[in-house]
Amino acid sequence: MAQENIVNALLYAPQYRPNMSSMIRSAEFYGLKSIYIYDKNGLLDPPNNKTSRADMNHLARVWTAGAIEFIEIIKIPDIQDFLKNYSGRKVATLLDKNANHLSDFKFQANDLIILGSEKQGLDPEALPLVDQNIYIPALGHTPCLNVAVTFGIVVNQAIGQLV
Repeated sequence: MAQENIVNALLYAPQYRPNMSSMIRSAEFYGLKSIYIYDKNGLLDPPNNKTSRADMNHLARVWTAGAIEFIEIIKIPDIQDFLKNYSGRKVATLLDKNANHLSDFKFQANDLIILGSEKQGLDPEALPLVDQNIYIPALGHTPCLNVAVTFGIVVNQAIGQLV
């Protein structure tokens, strides 16, 4: 079983290994002992041959700068069941101006910070299971940030409030 985190993080269907690796690296940097991943795109499962598995293990260590050695990856097979039964608040990052502005949001211990996939965000059936929505407003012309950058900003805000 995972060691207790101040806040928890769920990577919801990441689509690109470098982004997923960056988020794992950031999670470990901020002291998370575990991270949940709903891996419907199969990024955690290398092809079933010895060379591919060895290459993926090597790349995971390189891309995470070794963080993968210090954080537990918890694969979530049934996202609906997981979200329904998670005991803390479920806080999702959304591109929605009606969501809570990140700088106004007050994190709580045991919050689950959820970041959706790079292209699609959260699936529509997951949205009703989320308790709070947050967003980082763009001040420039670019409408959104890379998911790994967003992850670092949000986790930094949460840890800064709770530690």
